[in-house]
Amino acid sequence: MLHLCGVRHPSNVMTIGLTGGIACGKSTFVRALSACHGFEHFSADECVHQLLASDPCLIKAVSDAFGPEVIDAGGHVNRPALRGIVFVDAVARRKLEAILHPVVRGRWQTQLQNCHASGRHFLADIPLLFETGSERSFGQIVVVAVSTQVQRARLATRGLQSAIAEAMLASQAPIRQKIDQASIVVWNDGNESSLHRQASLAAELLFAT
Repeated sequence: MLHLCGVRHPSNVMTIGLTGGIACGKSTFVRALSACHGFEHFSADECVHQLLASDPCLIKAVSDAFGPEVIDAGGHVNRPALRGIVFVDAVARRKLEAILHPVVRGRWQTQLQNCHASGRHFLADIPLLFETGSERSFGQIVVVAVSTQVQRARLATRGLQSAIAEAMLASQAPIRQKIDQASIVVWNDGNESSLHRQASLAAELLFAT
C-alpha cells in the first residue's frame, strides 16, 4: 500500500530520488511509473554495470585494488568474483565504493543539471541514496519497501549464497530508517498489479500541477 509522507511541489520540474532495499522491486516500479508519466531516468545499478564492463580506467582501478583475479578473460570485471570479496569484507567494500561512487555521482548530477536546464522531470534510482547523502539533491524521495523476509526469499531465487545475501542486506541502511525520510512509500510485498496501482497513484501525487 502506498503511503504519502509529505509530497512537496516547489517547481514545475520534478526531481525524484528513488531508493529502497535490495530485491524490493525498484526497477519494476520505475517501469510502472514511466508508463503513467514521462521523465528522464538514471539507474545507479545500470551505470555501475556499464562502468565495470566497459570503462578502461575504472576497470584498471578495480584490478589494481583487488587483483587480476577479479578481471575475466574478456578484460571486464567479474562481478560475482568481486561481490564475493567486497560483501564479506567491509574494508574492501569501502575501497570499491571510493572507486565507484564519485563516478556514478558525477553521471547523475550531470543528468540532473541538464534536466533542470531543459525543464524535464528527472528520476534517479540510487540504492545507496541515504547512505551517500544524495537525498539532499532531490525534491521528492520515493522509497520502495518490502519486509526482510520477502527480501531474503527474493534473493534466494537469484542463486546468491546465504552469507553473501545477508552481507548485502547488512550493507544497506535499514528499510525503516529509509521510510522515515521518504515523501512517498511504496509497499511491494504484494503482486505486480498492486505495484502498478501504487505507481499510478504516485504519478498523480508527484506530477500534479
